[in-house]
Amino acid sequence: EQMFTLLAVCLTLYPMRIDESVHSQLREKCGEKMIRMQKGDLQAFEDSFSFSCPKFLSPVAPNYEAPPANYHKEAFMAQLKVFIDEVQQQIALPVVRSYLKLYTTMPVPKLAGFLDMTEEEFRTHLLCFKHKMSNVTSSKGTGGLDGEFQSASEVDFFIDKDMVHIADTKVARRYGDFFIRQIHKFEEMKRSFGELQTKS
Repeated sequence: EQMFTLLAVCLTLYPMRIDESVHSQLREKCGEKMIRMQKGDLQAFEDSFSFSCPKFLSPVAPNYEAPPANYHKEAFMAQLKVFIDEVQQQIALPVVRSYLKLYTTMPVPKLAGFLDMTEEEFRTHLLCFKHKMSNVTSSKGTGGLDGEFQSASEVDFFIDKDMVHIADTKVARRYGDFFIRQIHKFEEMKRSFGELQTKS
């Protein structure tokens, strides 16, 4: 349950394609939470993090002469504050992403107007989107950090003067895998029905 909740948080902040069976289980268990988080509900993020995060320990011994009332929660509260600060930075990114998916080129002032932002705010959100959706991808070598920064988002863009140029980098779905999984499920169901008929 905790693992699915953390996965829901991750996919809300950093959407990407996952295995179909995992995705269906995730929708079943955390669908409502994900919808609340996608709408920008900070309380949903806080509740999900509080439920599913690991236990945090403070590396510093408490002042035994005058310990604070909730000393055991200090490390957790510090991590929660960092997490919520990160979420607040990214809260507008799903809306920005949805607008970028609609167009191939668009003037910055027009897109900013759609989002009821100033041009400066919108440029800040675009840079935040570009930064947060980049990962170090290892192309050679054995070290995990030996690669280059690459965007893992479905949408990539660049800004030329006051024009945003958008490229859709979405990878086509592999329909073959989906159909093969469904065939295996139906064969298994057929086998189990056959066993039930032979028993009766």
